Amino acid sequence: MEVAATLNNLAVLYGKRGKYKEAEPLCKRALEIREKVLGKDHPDVAKQLNNLALLCQNQGKYEEVEQYYQRALDIYETKLGPDDPNVAKTKNNLVEHYYRRALDIYLKMLGTDDPNVSKTKNNLASAYLKQGKYKQAESLYKDVLTRAHEKEFGKVD
Repeated sequence: MEVAATLNNLAVLYGKRGKYKEAEPLCKRALEIREKVLGKDHPDVAKQLNNLALLCQNQGKYEEVEQYYQRALDIYETKLGPDDPNVAKTKNNLVEHYYRRALDIYLKMLGTDDPNVSKTKNNLASAYLKQGKYKQAESLYKDVLTRAHEKEFGKVD
C-alpha cells in the first residue's frame, strides 16, 4: 500500500502543477494497486477514484469524470452509508462536473453572450463556494458581474 500512496502523492503533486498527463497514469496505477489489495469496493478505492476523476476533469475527459465520480459515490453509499460526509463531497464534485460541462457546451454552441452562460457561471461559483474553493468562486462571480455591468453600461476603459 505504500507504493499506492506514493504514486498517488506524486500524481497529486503533478496535478497541482498542471501536469495532468503525467499524473493520470500514476493515479491509475495507484487505483489498480488499491483495488487488488483492498478490493474494488473499499472506501480507499473510492478516494482514489475521486482523485482520478479530478485529473480527468482538468483534461476535459468528461465521460471518464462522471464514471469515476459515480463509482466512488456508489462505494461510499454502500460501505459508509448515504449520510456519510464522503457521499456529500462526491455529490458536490459531481455537481461541479455537471456545471463545468454545461458551461463548456453553452460557450461552444451559444457563445459568451448567451444568458445561460452567466447563469451557469453563477451556479458553478456557488458550487465552488460550498466546497471552500473561494478563489475560483470569486473569479467566476467577478466575471459574471463584469459582463453584466458591461452589458448594461458598456465597457469601462
